[in-house]
Amino acid sequence: MFEECLEVFKRELDYDNNLILDEYIPADGSYIIVDAEGKIKNYQDIKLDKKKRETSEAVEKGSYFKEICFYDYHSKLISMNKPMDSKKVIHSNNYLAFAVKKESITSKLTETIIDNYYDTLKNLMCVPVTKGRLTMAKLFVLLIFDIAYEAAGYMIAAAMSVIYQKFEEEYAPVNIEILEKCRSWIKQHIFSIDKLINIDLKKKDYLKIFFEVFEADEEDNKKNKELFIQEDNRYIFPSIYNSNDYNVEVNGKIQGIPDNNMGMNAKKPFLAIKTRKTPAAYLVDINKAILQKQFFEYLMNFAANGKNNIYIDTKNYRIKAYSDQDERDDFDEMASGYYLRIQKGKELEIQIQDNIVDYQNRLKTNFEYMKFISIDIKGDKLPEFAKKYGVYDKRTSVGTLINEIFFSKFLRTNYFIDVNDMSIKDSVLRQNIIMYRNIIFDWVYKGIDNNFSKAEEKFALDLIKNSIRNEDKYNLRPKSQLNLHWSLKDYFLKMKKEQGGDTMADIATKIRTSVKEKIMFKEDLIMPSDDKEYYYAVGQLLSYFIFKSRAGKRMQSMINPVLNAKRDNIIKIRLFQLYKKYNYDISINNYNMKKLYAMILGYKPQHKVNQEMILFGYLDENILLKSNAKTVKKEN
Repeated sequence: MFEECLEVFKRELDYDNNLILDEYIPADGSYIIVDAEGKIKNYQDIKLDKKKRETSEAVEKGSYFKEICFYDYHSKLISMNKPMDSKKVIHSNNYLAFAVKKESITSKLTETIIDNYYDTLKNLMCVPVTKGRLTMAKLFVLLIFDIAYEAAGYMIAAAMSVIYQKFEEEYAPVNIEILEKCRSWIKQHIFSIDKLINIDLKKKDYLKIFFEVFEADEEDNKKNKELFIQEDNRYIFPSIYNSNDYNVEVNGKIQGIPDNNMGMNAKKPFLAIKTRKTPAAYLVDINKAILQKQFFEYLMNFAANGKNNIYIDTKNYRIKAYSDQDERDDFDEMASGYYLRIQKGKELEIQIQDNIVDYQNRLKTNFEYMKFISIDIKGDKLPEFAKKYGVYDKRTSVGTLINEIFFSKFLRTNYFIDVNDMSIKDSVLRQNIIMYRNIIFDWVYKGIDNNFSKAEEKFALDLIKNSIRNEDKYNLRPKSQLNLHWSLKDYFLKMKKEQGGDTMADIATKIRTSVKEKIMFKEDLIMPSDDKEYYYAVGQLLSYFIFKSRAGKRMQSMINPVLNAKRDNIIKIRLFQLYKKYNYDISINNYNMKKLYAMILGYKPQHKVNQEMILFGYLDENILLKSNAKTVKKEN
C-alpha cells in the first residue's frame, strides 16, 4: 500500500516541482530576509487563522511570501531529536537561516549557543548523532563499559561521516566565508532585534531570519534558492535515517531505516526482525528516504490546512485532499486507491487508512431532503439547520446534513476523539456518536454502504426522542430530524429498488387524512385501520396532553413513559395517567378528544410498538388543536 502511494506521489512531484510548497504555511511568527549587504530586505508577520486554516490574503499576496515559504521549508529540522544546536534553542538546520522562539532570545539564547550552532554547521563531519547521545556514551564509559560504549558512539558517527563525505564529493564543502558572515550578523543584531523591527520578544511564536548572499535580481535569487537547497541537503543527507546503527552499504550505496513512519526504538523490540543479520525490517536508499520524507511533509501541509481527507488514486495517479466542509467538485469518483485520514500533531498522524474501490462522491441518484412535517414559522426566524430542504447530489453534502441536523454539529468534530476526551454533556448524543461514528464516516468518506441504513434507523429515532425531551415548544429540531430520517428512508429504498409502492410522503398523508376523517366523523366511532394509524393517534393524544400541562418546559417524566414504552398496555396506562392529571382542563364538550381517546382504547395493535409513528403523531400538526381552535382558546 505505502509503495503504491509513494509511486503516485513521485509522479505528481515529477510533474510539479512546487507540489509541496503550494500547500506550505510557515509557523506563526515574524520573518526577516537579510540581503547580501546585511540590510533587512523584508519583514512580515505570519499568523494562521485556525478557523479558516489560512493566512491573511495580504500576507499571501505579499511580494516575498513565496520566498519566505521556500526558505523556511528548506531550513527546517527533520525533528527536534535531530537539532544542529544541542541545547535545542535554535531550530534551523543551516547557516543561511536562524530560527528561534522569541521568548528564548531574552531567556535561553547566549553567544555560546550561537557559536556552537555555527561551529557545528562549519564541520558536520564532527557531529556524531546528537550531543545528548555523546554525553550518554561518556557516562556509560565512566560508569560501566569503559572504552567500548564510546567506541560504539563513534562507529555511529563514522556511518554519518560516510554519508556526509559522499555528499561533499557530489556537491561542495561548507562556504566558511558566508557562514562567518551570517554568524557575525546574528551576534551583532539578535539581542537587540526589537530595536530594528517592531517585535514583541515576550511572545511564544517564532523569529526566523534568512540570509540571501547573492544580489537580489531574478537570476541571482535563483542562486540563493539553489544554495538554500544545497545547505538543506547537507543537513538532511546524514540525518535522514531514523538510526544510523542499522545502516548498511549495498553496491556502494548506503541503505537505512527512513525517519518517517518507522522506528527502531530500543524500548520497542518488536519492530526488529531477530532472525535477520540486519534486524531492521525496512531499509531504503537515500533517494527513497528523501522521497518518503517529502511525502510525509506533503501530507503534513494538508493537515495544517485542515485538509484531513486524502484520496490517493492509484489508477489515474492523482492525490486529492479535502477538508470535511469541501464539496469536492473536482473529485467525484475513484476506481481504485487508498483513503487516508490524517491529523496534525507533533508529527503527522495517520488516523485511518483503507482501500477504496469504486468510490463515488456524486450520488447515483440525487437525494431529496423533503418536508414531511411542516414547520409553521416564518423563514427569517428559522435557525439555519431548519432551512436545508432541497436536492443534494453528493455523499459529503448528505454527510453535512447528518452532522448538522441529527448531531447538532458535534459529530464531525468528534469522529476521532478519544471517548474520554469528549466534551459533550448530552449523554444520549454522546453515546450515539460513540456507537455510530465509524459507520457514518465510512459511508460519507469511503463510500462503504454496509449497514448504514440500519444504523441510521437506530440513531435517528434515538436522537429524535432526545430532541423532543430537550427542545422548545416549536419542536424545530426533532421535526427536522424526522424529515431527514424519512428522506433517507425513501432514498435507501429507491437505491435498493424496493420502493414500488408508497413513499413516506404518501404514507404520512394517508395516515394524517384517515385519522382526521375518523375523528371528525359525526356518526359511529371508527377504529384505526392498522397499527400505523393507531400509533399516530397515540402520538396525537400525547401531544394534546402535553399542551394541556402548561409547563414552561416539557418534563421528561411526562414524555418518556410513552415514547419509550415497549408494550401497548403500558402506553394505555401512561395515557390514562395523563388524562386523569389534566381532565379538569378539558371541556366536557370536546368530542374530538373523546373520540380520539376512544379509538385508542378500543384498538388492539397486532405488532410491536411502532415508536416511529408515535413520534410522527406527536410532532405533526395536532388535529385536536387545529380543528377545535375556538374551544382550545376558551379552555385556556
